[in-house]
Amino acid sequence: MPQNNFPRIVSLGVLNLDFVMELSNEMIGKKKMGRQISINAGGHGSSQAIAAVRCGVPTALIGKVGDDAFGQQIQSTLELEHVDCRFLSKTQGVYSGLATIIIEDLADNTFIDFLGANYELTNQDIDRCRDAVAQADLVMIHMGPSIMEVATHLIELANQCQTPVLVTPSVLSSNISLNFWKNVDYLAMNLAQASALCGLKGENAKTARISASILSGKVRRAVMVQMDDAGVLVAENGVINIMDTSTGCKIVDYSGATSFFTGVLAAELVKNKSIPEAAIKAHRAALLCMEKVGVYSSFPSAETLTSL
Repeated sequence: MPQNNFPRIVSLGVLNLDFVMELSNEMIGKKKMGRQISINAGGHGSSQAIAAVRCGVPTALIGKVGDDAFGQQIQSTLELEHVDCRFLSKTQGVYSGLATIIIEDLADNTFIDFLGANYELTNQDIDRCRDAVAQADLVMIHMGPSIMEVATHLIELANQCQTPVLVTPSVLSSNISLNFWKNVDYLAMNLAQASALCGLKGENAKTARISASILSGKVRRAVMVQMDDAGVLVAENGVINIMDTSTGCKIVDYSGATSFFTGVLAAELVKNKSIPEAAIKAHRAALLCMEKVGVYSSFPSAETLTSL
């Protein structure tokens, strides 16, 4: 992407190299045997930016990697996907973020994160993006624990520039005051995030509806909850609708789906689709991710996204 052209979306989220290991049921002594493994660029920042670009919307990513082979692989993948990397920097002597995802039959996935260079991102790094933020149509942010401070700073900057903001909170964002969300235009979540954000027990359509009713009065535009095979919830202008409930999806792995949902949602909003239209397309894209094991390897292609 030419560096004198501003992106339509500016994206912030952690950058990792994902090790996805699918275990078999075979045991040799006390060792569990693996069925397959994939090693790809990942993290919420990478995934949502790749999703937006595959939807045809120029997107720049803010983030840091280490000066190691993993950081090089992350950057190479992003460049291959045509993500604008002008705000991606390397930190000397620090390891890049790493994530291990263990997938096992009849058990919840196990996630192990080492966030490394993600902790090195500063408010000064955000300030260097001011011109791009001012010119962008949308800023999208995944507010993970390692970048909470800089994410808050980016929201403040976007508000100063009058650029709309789409946020996906982590399950650890529940300690943020509900009044904080008045600075956000769109809130996109999965069931776990929706429940955690409002301190609710259970992850289902009922808790999603309760969370949406609470939060839709806080954000400026809309709340969307991606509810897997139960559909997608949209709360807009005080009205809550659950759509796209009959998809016939066979879910095998949730990894990466929420971030891809966010990226597609952002892209469709920038393309002036209505909020329900954008949410439905993002939901269908997320379901396609869930039908395959892995993160990057499960993402639907640009051609598939066009047909949704």
